[in-house]
Amino acid sequence: MGFETIGLEAEDGIAVLTLNRPRVRNAIDGAMRAELREAVDRIEADTAIRGVVLTGSGTAFCSGGDIRGMRERMEQGAKAGELGWRRQREFHHTLAKLFHLDRPTVAAVNGPAFGLGLDLALTCDFVFAAESAVLAASFVRRGLVPDGGGLFHLPRRVGVVKAKELIFSGRAVDAKEAVHIGLADRVLPETELRGEAVSFLRELAKQPGLAQGLAKDILNRSLELGYDEVNTLGTQAQAICYGSPDHQESVRAFLAAREK
Repeated sequence: MGFETIGLEAEDGIAVLTLNRPRVRNAIDGAMRAELREAVDRIEADTAIRGVVLTGSGTAFCSGGDIRGMRERMEQGAKAGELGWRRQREFHHTLAKLFHLDRPTVAAVNGPAFGLGLDLALTCDFVFAAESAVLAASFVRRGLVPDGGGLFHLPRRVGVVKAKELIFSGRAVDAKEAVHIGLADRVLPETELRGEAVSFLRELAKQPGLAQGLAKDILNRSLELGYDEVNTLGTQAQAICYGSPDHQESVRAFLAAREK
């Protein structure tokens, strides 16, 4: 199956997932929601993929939800709430899969990332921003609240107070401020953004994927769990690692080097 609103390519174990509706700054409509779900399912099933870069085509990362879709929902009258709930529930399945993917992910934010676009970027493990990037939790400007994970991710990135300020105001943050407050991890020239994101993931891919995936699963839940619960999960994960070929080969190689 080919895609119309996104691009998906993989090379040397790194997948690049590109939002591809440049005429509307990669706004997310129903077709893109469906194709993103299919793409994330494919990535999850392909064990040869060791990392994922999420980016946008053209001059924007993602301008958020498609306003035309909002208008169509409003035209449904009393059914608008139910239809919106069902659509959000379906997309949350995709976002959850991306968030919990047992491989590292990088959002390469190549331009504006507003509303749902920012939520989508924050679903990734790391956020690399182009110098031209502008990020905004802009939902309030449409009389809405973040509905793509922003209420979860944003306070974990910038703290609760700063998250309130950004969500209550909907103001835009440039790339430099984004890194300063922890909303993004790196600022790069736009011409280097995608290549640096891919190179970063290739470096991570040199390390055992099982250990990375298990650690990510625990880290994603660590702020909701207590000390003992996190340590219990870590103990269970370590037991799995003890039996892995990566661990055993590493120990044998270390001991062999020491015995020379």
